[in-house]
Parts: sequence; structure tokens; C-alpha cells
Amino acid sequence: MIRLFFIVVFLLPYESAFSQNHIVERGRIIFERKINTHAILPEVIGESGIVPKEEFLTFFQKYKVDNPQFWIDSFQLIFDRDSTLYKPSGSISPFLHGTGVPMADKNQVLTDLSSFQFVAEKNAYNEQKVIIDSLIKIRWKLTDEIREIAGFECRRANALINDSIYVVAFYTDAIKTKGGPELFNGLPGMILGVAIPHYHISYFATRFEALPKAEKIAAPNFLYQKSKIRQIDYFNGMLSYLQEKNLDSPWMKVFIRL
Repeated sequence: MIRLFFIVVFLLPYESAFSQNHIVERGRIIFERKINTHAILPEVIGESGIVPKEEFLTFFQKYKVDNPQFWIDSFQLIFDRDSTLYKPSGSISPFLHGTGVPMADKNQVLTDLSSFQFVAEKNAYNEQKVIIDSLIKIRWKLTDEIREIAGFECRRANALINDSIYVVAFYTDAIKTKGGPELFNGLPGMILGVAIPHYHISYFATRFEALPKAEKIAAPNFLYQKSKIRQIDYFNGMLSYLQEKNLDSPWMKVFIRL
């Protein structure tokens, strides 16, 4: 019994080191997208005219009583060495549904990291538009901050997107695929956490599942759709639509870029 105890104790550090240094090449990550509705509603709805200004305070107080503070949706990211597929997973929250405003609740993004290209299916005018374009090159600044996410040790990086949107990300180099949720990319490993503090939006991994090497990412149907547009055309079209609805707030402009 004593001999067995020493064998187990001797092997434990080896097993721990193996799991720490093990490189993951294929898997599925579940992300939780969380938006603080109490923080954004005064801007998104209060300034839109959907609710008259004199009635907004009453509307907002009732909203806080009847609805949870956070709008939470679940997405999954399936990845291999050079590509990722990001798509909804599970139920979608009803925040702002019924207003005629597309809210990125069914976004799907297929990225080819070797060619730095992506094809995405996104909401527009309550329809689905297919976008094909190059990934945005994000200039990340690495920091020394470390945080554990979904069982992985992750390092923090900061960046400005579109010259003004401050983003915080956490990545792990245990997954060499240089992707992440939505269109986030460009760090030395997989991005498992993203926060956009000023706009109260975050994406954090909650679960990881390794996939067999033989399993390939299935090509989504929208990949074969003939009618595709560029990202700038999608953004400009959405912006015109939101202006018609008086919903072209800074928050909405950021959200439709994701």
C-alpha cells in the first residue's frame, strides 16, 4: 500500500505537466455572450423615440422589474488548425425582439485563418445576408495578467478596434488556432474571452470539448449562396436601416460590426 501511494504521488506532477503542455488542434468551445441591458437601454431605446422621452423612466423601471439585467446567449466555436465556425448554440434571448431591429442573434461566421478570409451569415432587415471579406488585422498589446477560463490558463491582451473601440481579450496558447468568437483573431492562440467594457458586451468560454482528429468542420449552407456582399456594404446598409428606425446609437453601430 505504501509503495502504491508513492507511485501515485510520483506520477501526479507528470500528468499535470502533460495536461498543461498538451496542444489542442481540434475542438468545440461554448461561449456565453452577455450584454448588460440596464446599462445600454437608456442609450439604445431612450434616445430612439420608440418610447416617448416623458415615458422612458417608467418604461425603464418596469423593464428592470420584469426582465433580467443581462441579455445572455450561447454560441459554439468549432475549430481545427486553420479554420473556425462560430454559430448559435441553444436558445436565444428575446431582448429587443419585436422592434424590427436585427440583433445578431443568428450570426454564423466561417473563417479560413490560412488565407485570412471569412464568410458570414448575419441578420439584416430581418433577413439573412451573406458577407465575404478579409479579416480585420487587430493590433494587440500583450500584458502580464493571467486568468483561467474554461480550464485553460489565459493571458490578457488589449487593443483598439476601428481606432476607438477598446477591447480586452484573453487567449490560451494551448490552442494554437489563432481565432475566437465572431471575427476576433490575431493572438498567439485561441481567444477564450473578450470584453468591450464601454459598450457592456462580453464573450467568455464556459466549456471546451476535444474533437477527434478525423472529424472535419462541416461546410455551412450559406457558404454556397451565390449572392454575397462585402463587410462595408453590410455595415452601410444596416446603418441606413437603423437611421430609419432612429436606432443608430454608438452602441448599435459597434454591435453590428461584431
